[in-house]
Amino acid sequence: MRRVNGVIFDMDGLIFDTERLSFNAWRDICAEIGYEMDRAFYCTLIGRNLKGFGKLMIEKFGEDFPLESLYEKKIKHQMKAIEKDGIPLKRGIHELLNYLKENGYKVAVATSTSRDRAEYLLKLGGVLEKADYVICGDEVVNSKPDPEIFLKAAEKLGVEPKECMVLEDSGAGIEAAYSAGMLGVNIPDMKEPDENMKSKSYRICESLLDVIDILENV
Repeated sequence: MRRVNGVIFDMDGLIFDTERLSFNAWRDICAEIGYEMDRAFYCTLIGRNLKGFGKLMIEKFGEDFPLESLYEKKIKHQMKAIEKDGIPLKRGIHELLNYLKENGYKVAVATSTSRDRAEYLLKLGGVLEKADYVICGDEVVNSKPDPEIFLKAAEKLGVEPKECMVLEDSGAGIEAAYSAGMLGVNIPDMKEPDENMKSKSYRICESLLDVIDILENV
């Protein structure tokens, strides 16, 4: 039996080049009411669900920070940009997905965003029909770096955690994959891997196209 039988994809920053859209939206919206969202702090939020990054936002900006109203505004800001310009796909996503389906791998998407948003974007990008299962941030209790979302994805795919490879751009995601006992492959987006990410990544790649070679040699 081959070592990897299931491949689990993160979504934002991994399938879609949307983290920059998200950062720009948060930066502009926060600036309107006197808060500064810098790139370094935003990178600590990547990969977390609303509960997870909300906790960090309140810790940084204080209890008076209007998280819920700004989050809704941020989503509208980001979706407006996508509706205008289309969904930006990461290089190699469809080549990799086609390879996985042709070779009998199980495929899941495990994203910290909500199901409504995830399914809309995945359908828009032509990815939804190529995934066997999609699990979202509003369907788990614990945010990445907790491994809950990946373990549930593996269970739904019917694949043992040790037989799963996780593709992630975030430190929180790589740590979650490591804790789940899965092979975490980091494809950096906004955040370059630090020493902790390097130590917990099975491989670090330039693009999703490199994953095909890894699977053929794992």
